[in-house]
Amino acid sequence: MAHAGVLLVGFGAPDSLEAVGPFMRRLTGRDIPDAALALVKARYEAIGGASPLARIAADLVEAIAAAMRDSGCPLPVEVGMRYSEPLIDDAVERLLAAGADEIVLVALSPHVARVTHGEYRSAVAAAVGGRAVIVEARPLFELGAYSRLHAQAAASALRSVPGTPLIVFSAHSLPLVDVAEDDSYVRGVEVSAGEVARALGLGAGAVSEVLPGITAFGSPGRAGTHPWLVAYQSEGIRGGEWLRPSLSEVIDVAASAGHDGVAVVPVGFATDHMETLYDLDIVARERARGAGIAYVRSAVPNASRELARAIADDVRALVG
Repeated sequence: MAHAGVLLVGFGAPDSLEAVGPFMRRLTGRDIPDAALALVKARYEAIGGASPLARIAADLVEAIAAAMRDSGCPLPVEVGMRYSEPLIDDAVERLLAAGADEIVLVALSPHVARVTHGEYRSAVAAAVGGRAVIVEARPLFELGAYSRLHAQAAASALRSVPGTPLIVFSAHSLPLVDVAEDDSYVRGVEVSAGEVARALGLGAGAVSEVLPGITAFGSPGRAGTHPWLVAYQSEGIRGGEWLRPSLSEVIDVAASAGHDGVAVVPVGFATDHMETLYDLDIVARERARGAGIAYVRSAVPNASRELARAIADDVRALVG
């Protein structure tokens, strides 16, 4: 059996206000004007001065390593980020120094897209430089624990909001040109939403007019069940068309259609970072408040021991 190591990879995020500049320069490949950088820093200040992603990923690494040891398959586990510390290059070097000649790649981005998994593959391949075999683990959304954890969190959130709110399963938006040739990202998000909806006892998903004027994957609901749909959030500044419907338009239309609340279940995210803590907990919440309806957001898995065990089981199956 090869000497394997596990590499948990993610997009990255600044772990302090001082790290915002370096992160943005790596992300964009250029210097950021002071005014634009100040706007980004203000967003991180609004969520406590930093993203918790690095800490969460480190905790998840420890949990995966512990689960591997408990299963009798102890392997070195490292985390590497594409655009922030700890970087993928450094994590790969640590695994190689530990004797790994096979590296199992585990992506923190739960659904497969060229702009996430494609970037990770390229970066890891460049860092490895042929010195080890690279094996890719299943995307997180395919692990049963992933949908179970989101369903449990959604059920808990729904108990805290009155009435029968519209349930919105949210994921990061992407430009349509990035999914035109391969819609695996959209299909993966819809699979996750459907699995969580089923666990909650909701209607089966299909593409339909769930809200007036909004066609989306979801269900208009039936007597005693919540209506639900998939929407996309955190649209970037690139031009062109992005995935629709957007979370913001869904909130507005839900309010105008008479819904008394919105419950956002961020199935597109495995961990907390800017997209959940700022875009959902601040921006989306304020939009719902301005529209006069209730708002709740369910928790993401983060460094869940159940998720760590599921990842460890998948890795163990890959390395034999």
